[in-house]
Amino acid sequence: MAKQSFVLLLSLLVSTAALAESDPTAPLGWQVPSVKKTATQRLPSLEGIVCPEQDQCSVILNNQVVLPGEAISGYTLKAVDGEAVILQRGSRQWRLALYNEEIKINESEK
Repeated sequence: MAKQSFVLLLSLLVSTAALAESDPTAPLGWQVPSVKKTATQRLPSLEGIVCPEQDQCSVILNNQVVLPGEAISGYTLKAVDGEAVILQRGSRQWRLALYNEEIKINESEK
């Protein structure tokens, strides 16, 4: 008797777990759509800009020296000026400034 009760209880637990996995109101043959994970890459960190007198400027991104036209972490360095760079990935562009804050100098004290 105890063995039959245990088997009955076990079969009830298994059947309720199976019901919980499926949606009884869903159309026949319907499956839950899979979620596509998009890989996101972080923008490289701008650490420095070096512009020698006669040469083109080079940039330090993620501890690597990068020249215009070269790529790093899937981003291409498109343009460099003294304070910012333009990175491109696909059709999107990002402007990274060397300094995020504008530094103001108090010139009233002479």
